[in-house]
Amino acid sequence: MTIIKDHFIPKEEFMRLLFTKIDGVNTHELSMWLKSQTNDQWVVVPKQFVDMSLSFFEERAHKFSKHLAHYEEMLDEFAFIKKYL
Repeated sequence: MTIIKDHFIPKEEFMRLLFTKIDGVNTHELSMWLKSQTNDQWVVVPKQFVDMSLSFFEERAHKFSKHLAHYEEMLDEFAFIKKYL
């Protein structure tokens, strides 16, 4: 199982972001900033997108459950991801 690695971003970087955006920061700008601060390892996406993606993968797993060697493990992984959200 892959572990999600936390990244440390210095307070000064947040301050630099906030002071360059006088009117505030929208989600796209925040996403691009976070992506740049973590060398493209982190992105911001709407939670609904993740929920829909997980539902799609669960449906596919159920459909092909007879052909999947690790079907139960996959379901456990999906449950873990849902708990993380």
